Amino acid sequence: MKGTRSAIGLGAALTIFSLALLMTSAWAATKEKVLHNFGNSGDGIEPEANVVFDSAGNLYSTAAYGGNSNNGTVFELTPKAGGGWKEKVLHTFTNDGKDGLSPYSGLVMDAAGNFYGTTSGGGTHGAGTIFELAPKAGGGGTEKVLHSFAIDGKDGYEPVAGLIIDANGSLYGTTEYGGSYLVGQGTAFKLTPKAGGGWTEKVLASFGSDSGDGINPRAGLVFDAAGNLYGTTYNGGAYSDGTVFKLTPKAGGRWKKTLLYTFDQSNGDGDNPGSSLILDAAGNLYGTTGYGGSNNRGTLFEITP
Repeated sequence: MKGTRSAIGLGAALTIFSLALLMTSAWAATKEKVLHNFGNSGDGIEPEANVVFDSAGNLYSTAAYGGNSNNGTVFELTPKAGGGWKEKVLHTFTNDGKDGLSPYSGLVMDAAGNFYGTTSGGGTHGAGTIFELAPKAGGGGTEKVLHSFAIDGKDGYEPVAGLIIDANGSLYGTTEYGGSYLVGQGTAFKLTPKAGGGWTEKVLASFGSDSGDGINPRAGLVFDAAGNLYGTTYNGGAYSDGTVFKLTPKAGGRWKKTLLYTFDQSNGDGDNPGSSLILDAAGNLYGTTGYGGSNNRGTLFEITP
């Protein structure tokens, strides 16, 4: 019996070793391939955002600059039969007093195939926009500004992060500046479609309410299963190194902001969290900081409830 167990154990070990060799070989053979080079005539330049797939396998994203007006683009990348990809500019931002400019974030798609995103500038007040790109029959898209941010002491402005969407089609995001406190230290907002058309924007939280609050949220938000929102602020907190926060929906449409964690670079902690968080099944949050840590070159962190 002992010899049999040893033989089984040896066989299992050899199998695992063989699989490990195969996996190592597969990774060693992995190659990177450039699908598109930006900067052709009328093309976008400096794409800084994530890409998203549609159901047909096409890729979509934004370029912060370039296009016919050098104010950024929305583009589509389509796989070609026989190999290769074809890029198409779906929209060029114009900064014409209505349209936005400089989209630094990616897109989110609803069930109908419409795309939504933000621009950091432009719009009616020059403070950024939320836009929709609806697909057109035969290809391409039609862009529409859903909200222009205003520097009015209430609304946020300069959104640099992407949006998330709920089951009702409402959009959520952050602005790096604006809101009702101090000199405008950022907001979290919700954009809700109205019956009969149009959209209504609501500020869920303004940052900078006291000396220990987080300020300047550069990253987007994430939902948990209960409908709470989580995010980071790039600056602020007790040590001015950034924070992790939670927004909880309350009765009457209000939201409660709770500070979950304050970064402290002086203790070897991370500094300046600028990425969106992800949430696991146990409710732990994960993200990155651009600076801090033992080498002051950034960290990857976990926040445990």
